[in-house]
Amino acid sequence: MTKKASLGPKAAGTAKKTPSAPTANRRAKKVAPVPKGYRNVTPQLVVRGAQAAIAFYQDVFGAEVVKRVLADDGVTLLHGEIKIGNTMLRLCDEMPVFGILSPLCYGTSASCQHVYMADADEIWERALAAGAVVLMAYEDRDWGERFGRFVDPYGHIWSLARRIPSPKPAQRGTLADASSLQAIVLPAEDEDATQYAA
Repeated sequence: MTKKASLGPKAAGTAKKTPSAPTANRRAKKVAPVPKGYRNVTPQLVVRGAQAAIAFYQDVFGAEVVKRVLADDGVTLLHGEIKIGNTMLRLCDEMPVFGILSPLCYGTSASCQHVYMADADEIWERALAAGAVVLMAYEDRDWGERFGRFVDPYGHIWSLARRIPSPKPAQRGTLADASSLQAIVLPAEDEDATQYAA
């Protein structure tokens, strides 16, 4: 007759226990829901010629390139991240086959990036020198900002500003009205920005 081995208290206590789901979750590394450097809302631009546009934003805004993910062709930008000041901005190339279109396809833009920078005056001059078109003159405004608006060579609209002391009531009267806005004229199909071509 075969006698079965008996497990003593010590041997029985060596069996490994599988942690419960809540315990396992507590041990798992916490992942921040928002990536580092991002805020809750991030602009994403669709650009015809994204690589060239990045060069434009570097020259004009001093943008820092954070990430580039290219397609197999080595040219098409599937995902790009740049940082302007303290703000992240994402962009990708126009891909009509997927219905991803840039402002140059529509002939206008329905949105505008508003930028506050201490060196806004210099940025404005660099933007115009690089081919931006003025939509609203850059000048002191009644609401206490030096403000202007332009459209870049890729069809995206930017308003640029820096805070200034608010004028006294007696000095007000320079607030721009609709007559100060210029019509948006985007480059034609054969006039795509070539200055920043990769």
